[in-house]
Amino acid sequence: MVVNHLGIRHNNIMKTCNKCGKKDLTWNTKWHDYSGKWQLTNHKNKDGDWCVNNIIKPKETKLTKKDFTMCPLCTDSNFGKCLTKDYDEHKRKFHPNNEILTELDYIHEHMSAYTIKRFWKHDAHYEKYV
Repeated sequence: MVVNHLGIRHNNIMKTCNKCGKKDLTWNTKWHDYSGKWQLTNHKNKDGDWCVNNIIKPKETKLTKKDFTMCPLCTDSNFGKCLTKDYDEHKRKFHPNNEILTELDYIHEHMSAYTIKRFWKHDAHYEKYV
């Protein structure tokens, strides 16, 4: 017989460990009677230590300046910084004929004609979109 935190008695409550996911654990009622705290029975690892979260998270790698390449054909925009491994794909997708792109070339699809006429007169490729 087990008493939960609300004082309700239950028979055969099977618990799953929140840390490691081990199933079908039972509560150690003797420990609860002694200390007032709940503890899972038979939940030690091979070394006799209590369960710890054994899920090893993959180590995150931080990107550095060396991981990026600045595209020489995108110098007039904010879109020219590419991961070195993705640079060939960027060049194939955005510069198939080795043309130089400005920021307006990347964002013109998301702007109205009025916005382009009003705010993008300074762009070198302004005439393409008016």
